[in-house]
Amino acid sequence: MRAHPGWVDGVLTGMLVFPLVPFVLFDGTARVDAAYQILIFLPLAWRRTAPVASFAAVSLFMAGQLFLNDLPLYADVALLLSMYAISAYGPTWARRAALGVGLLAALTATADWYGNALTWPGRAAMVAMLFSVVLAPWALGAYLRTRREYVAGLVDRARQLERDAAQQATIAAAAERARIAREMHDVVAHSLSVIVVQADGALYAARTRPEVAVETLQTISRTSRGSLAEMRRLLGLLRGDEERADVERAPMPTAADVGSLVEQVRGSGLDVRAELVGDPRTVDAAAGLTVYRVVQEALTNTLKHAAPGVRARVRLEVGPDHVLVRVEDDGGASPSAGPAGERSGEPLPRGGGGHGIVGIRERIALHDGTVDAGPLLGGGFRVEARIPYEKEST
Repeated sequence: MRAHPGWVDGVLTGMLVFPLVPFVLFDGTARVDAAYQILIFLPLAWRRTAPVASFAAVSLFMAGQLFLNDLPLYADVALLLSMYAISAYGPTWARRAALGVGLLAALTATADWYGNALTWPGRAAMVAMLFSVVLAPWALGAYLRTRREYVAGLVDRARQLERDAAQQATIAAAAERARIAREMHDVVAHSLSVIVVQADGALYAARTRPEVAVETLQTISRTSRGSLAEMRRLLGLLRGDEERADVERAPMPTAADVGSLVEQVRGSGLDVRAELVGDPRTVDAAAGLTVYRVVQEALTNTLKHAAPGVRARVRLEVGPDHVLVRVEDDGGASPSAGPAGERSGEPLPRGGGGHGIVGIRERIALHDGTVDAGPLLGGGFRVEARIPYEKEST
């Protein structure tokens, strides 16, 4: 019915007109009155599609009735139907005007139908009754209009919530992709840097000390296998639930694993020392992962960009509510012979233009921490980060 208001209103108008047709066709005495009543009913066919025009037409024809008949007519019901329609579907100004017209029609009908036949109390009672008859359809239309607007508001709100939920899901997916991208960058960059350094050393040692080359290749193998396992864990986050159990069994690195990371990097040939103050096991998992990745990325930058003979220092201070991470190196000496002697040239710039320092800043920003990264006056590079944390429950 709501989808086809014109069709429904046309049928309603036809049903109201149908009883008058025999009078127009076969009753000569009532033909004019019947035809005029049909004329009053006809605008109801547009009572919802054009409520203002329909009400205006009904009102005008009802006013013309004053000159034709002094008695209530069957077609007077058209004014009530039109009052309901304009209250339910018309604009605000038209609804108010229609109420005034309806009340005026009640006063006029009382005077036209009864004249001086009623006493003042009787006339007042009649006016009050006709007022209530006019107000009833108008109030019903206003109620249904309010209810329809309320339901429409609920529908709009539900759609908005759906859009918000979809947007939040998109934002969450983008954040997850960014997180996984940072993890993959850190894993790949660190592991490949270690492998490149070890491969350079193996190429040099293979010509003079084959047994060292074998040990170096074993280090490359271990690093590659560990990187492959971590890559599988990260890629598992992008797969379906069928592999979720395997993903969850793979532990994430924590602040307590920084010592193992330093040992691994030292095994690759980098002269690195570590100093630990406090208990890293008290750091929660999220902050601990950030601590681990900051140290990993800083040492990876040292491997990639510093000159041969570089020495690095890692200091980890676990405070009551934050972790202070400091990784610095001396930049290395000029190229010289040795396992890394195949590398030549000046140290590469480390101004933070790559993804490494950017990734560190993004990670620490998630914890509302701070980071300072830049070259040292005497040569070398320093990364210093302050990472707030919550104590891990024991």
